[in-house]
Amino acid sequence: MNKLITLVLILISWTLTLSAQEQGFFRSLDGRWQGTLEYQDYTQNHRVTMNVVITYKSNADGKSAETFTLYDDFGKVYKSKGTESIDTDGGAFREGETQFQIETVETGKIVLMGRTQDGNTVERTRKTITFSGDTLTVLKETRDPWMFRNVYRLKRVEAQVAPEQTLTAEQMKADLAILQRSLTTLHPGIYRYLTPSEVEAEFRSFGDSITKAMPESWFFLKIAQLTSKLKCGHTYTNYFNQDSKLRDRLFNRRNLLPFYFRIIDGKFIITENASSKKLAVGSEIKSINGIAPAEIIKKIMTVTRADGNSTTEHRINSISLPRSEAESYALFDWLFPLFFPLSDDVYEIEAVDFATKSPTKFSVLAVTKAERTAEMAKRYGTTPTYDDGWKFEIQNNETGYLKINHSISWRLKNIKLKEFFESAFAELKTKNINNLIIDLRGNGGGSMDVGFELSRYLTRKTLSPYAESRRLVRNVNAQPDLLSNISTYSDELKESLKSGIPQSIYKKFDDRYFEITGRPEYPAVVPYPNSFSGKAVIIADSSNASASFQFLDYVQRNELATIVGQTTGGNKQGINGGNYLFLNLPNSKIEIDIPVFFQAPKDTQKDESVVPAVLVKSEPVDVGNLFDRELAAAKAVLGIR
Repeated sequence: MNKLITLVLILISWTLTLSAQEQGFFRSLDGRWQGTLEYQDYTQNHRVTMNVVITYKSNADGKSAETFTLYDDFGKVYKSKGTESIDTDGGAFREGETQFQIETVETGKIVLMGRTQDGNTVERTRKTITFSGDTLTVLKETRDPWMFRNVYRLKRVEAQVAPEQTLTAEQMKADLAILQRSLTTLHPGIYRYLTPSEVEAEFRSFGDSITKAMPESWFFLKIAQLTSKLKCGHTYTNYFNQDSKLRDRLFNRRNLLPFYFRIIDGKFIITENASSKKLAVGSEIKSINGIAPAEIIKKIMTVTRADGNSTTEHRINSISLPRSEAESYALFDWLFPLFFPLSDDVYEIEAVDFATKSPTKFSVLAVTKAERTAEMAKRYGTTPTYDDGWKFEIQNNETGYLKINHSISWRLKNIKLKEFFESAFAELKTKNINNLIIDLRGNGGGSMDVGFELSRYLTRKTLSPYAESRRLVRNVNAQPDLLSNISTYSDELKESLKSGIPQSIYKKFDDRYFEITGRPEYPAVVPYPNSFSGKAVIIADSSNASASFQFLDYVQRNELATIVGQTTGGNKQGINGGNYLFLNLPNSKIEIDIPVFFQAPKDTQKDESVVPAVLVKSEPVDVGNLFDRELAAAKAVLGIR
């Protein structure tokens, strides 16, 4: 059936006679068509709809083609390969061994007649093709009188992006030299967890591995692995800042899993399912194309980013694929296919279904991010907005619940940060609510204003400056030669690279650093008039880093609330950030974010993250049971149900 679709494009591509259309006909079909097949299930006496993908590869003469078809049959993907040809002089079209006669042709419609297998008998067959632009419908009817058999509804899929490029050894080594010079000159934390000799050894090993021309994906992964070893949560090959053509070549493809999942105890637990396979939420993925989660985690861990040596949980958490990240940016989506390339658009999955507790093996089609997002919206509601990540409510007339799952306040559209908090805490006071839960799970950072404002509502006395630290840099000299490959949104930083940092705003700190002087970024934390006077609990998890880590660290130091949940990301020894340089390597076009300041604590700290007062370990069954273990622990601390 699928091979008859080619006839439609005769009229789409040309409005000439059939004879004229023969030349180059199949060349116009090269590429991918995607849609659905609806067919009559004789055994159940009802209609079934499945997804289908058809790819055409024309032969040199343009009169014939190979066809490759994928049928997504609810957990089984069937593959078929065939050939077809057209003979316009004879008014015939051939699919393998089956021949059809062209009965009528008119604008937007073509009718074919033949005989095909239908159930246990060979029956006369009519196929009617109607079309408009790049959409088409192919209806098959059989028997006498005509009875519906099936219908294809397809759309042309845009051509795949250009194949990835190959980089010569000379190109990669030149880029590596620029990377080394830039990081060792400008990065404020490059020697915090590695010695100069260890850093030199890493670059030397990288250079020794470049012995021949390699695909750009190889070089990208090698750079990501190198920056990961610096143990800096803000130094990485930033997806959003990559060259758009490079990003399309490497990442924007049809190679994503049709699931979202959490990693709990090293297990991939499905939270949402956009595939054709019926699988309960909470089901466990045991392998993907024969690869166990442990191997996947091990590989992707080499390109994760985090601060210091206390952040294993944070790194593992970053490999999870939650909806909040998957529909904007997710590490798993763009790096899993680079480590484990997909060959034929099909994922073979082994899983244990949560509902039945039974093991199952099935196949699903890979999807694009847009396709997955659209299907998730159909099944689970529209994509949550940044505003949806902020919520305040009074539960059971006794507990305030404040959800802040991101601190990217500049992307809020209808919510104003200060007004939102002012309204929430005013309601708490007016209604005499003495219990408050602040849920920070999933909050990877953003603006420090969020934590500063919350701190003012959680304290009843004036505290030390918020997230107070020293702003240290390693180099104050002019570096104009680096400007050709570095960009930044700060004119001040550009001038500092060009002419050096003005002597009036820095002083020597020690043998490694200079301190940038001036007013602190944030003043003392002074309580608001309607600050909270009850008991507060904050739910944290291993995703918390950067600005959310700094807030939790401040809360813990000043005993503003009881923290429950998992150990966070970030590091009490200080993080690198404050402002950023964007290094663009000229040959590979790969971009690396480089933080400007080492935001060092005022006093000596351990190499550790924030460890909650009440540690809560999620269990894999929590997802399927819809049980919020962390929230239950928070309520237990407050003495409520």
